[in-house]
Amino acid sequence: MNVQETRLHLRGESRFIDDQPLPENLLYGAVFVSPTAHGRLNGLNLKEAEKLPGVETIITAAAIPGENQIGSIFPDEPLLADQKLHYQGQPIALVIAQSPEIASAGAKAIQAEIEELEPVFDPRRAEAKDLLICPPRTFAAGDVEKTWQDCSLIVEGRVDSGGQEHLYLETQGSLALPTDNGGLKIISATQNPTSVQRLTARVTGLSMHRIEVEVHRLGGAFGGKEDQATAWAVMAGLAACTLKKPVKLVLRRGEDMRYTGKRHPYSSDYRLGLNEQGRMLAYEVTFYQNAALFIQPQTVIRRIGMAFACIAHILTPAQHQL
Repeated sequence: MNVQETRLHLRGESRFIDDQPLPENLLYGAVFVSPTAHGRLNGLNLKEAEKLPGVETIITAAAIPGENQIGSIFPDEPLLADQKLHYQGQPIALVIAQSPEIASAGAKAIQAEIEELEPVFDPRRAEAKDLLICPPRTFAAGDVEKTWQDCSLIVEGRVDSGGQEHLYLETQGSLALPTDNGGLKIISATQNPTSVQRLTARVTGLSMHRIEVEVHRLGGAFGGKEDQATAWAVMAGLAACTLKKPVKLVLRRGEDMRYTGKRHPYSSDYRLGLNEQGRMLAYEVTFYQNAALFIQPQTVIRRIGMAFACIAHILTPAQHQL
């Protein structure tokens, strides 16, 4: 962080998305999300929400002009759920209204008919049920199996580490404005503006060159805005494109903590081999990553985790599997 940014933060003068000057005819978004961790969406009742004065429109998957898909590496993540519900807090409908309060009231007025299905929360159980979203990957150096025979002491155990909320200063949010050429300008606190541009184009049907993404500052991120920021920016862009008016969508802190992913929980089985002097000769660990459902960004996080496990010690032979 440069000195100028530090001074602005200390003085409380840093401007985030919620501090941007309000454009004329600005509308606000709120999201109706899945109340269940796993289920089948059999129907939506929007009537009570649509009756509320000040509600401009309610956007569901059926109203998306382009592709209902924001999976970056693999097309497995819908912007708005339309049939299957995969996690508690998954966006189902986007309410656009004349004030944040009306938008929030509209989201609360939506009723969903949901068939509950059994959820799986434990990665070990997911492996046993053959529900892995990526095939296991192994990093190895040397002949681990042979080295165990040279060890005077072998220590085995299990370590579990919980998830971690990123708790960035600024919650997820975006401001989308229609431009004169029929395109969009999206202000987003994202670590990946190109992904926001590409996926907004995919969902809205606009060409990428007609979509400008601007990042003023991240408001903190810690990895929590690489891909997590994309959905909210795309939703704001979709609404602005649909209504031809500027739309702001900013999550409250409680919403952000409930709706967005966390730093991954892990469960690990380890095995250490030592000689009589206590020097490690061999090391083997199997990581079980609670990566939830969608592949992005699990493949990258998995690779980084494996690499860090390798360089945390100078030791051969070693083997890591995740």
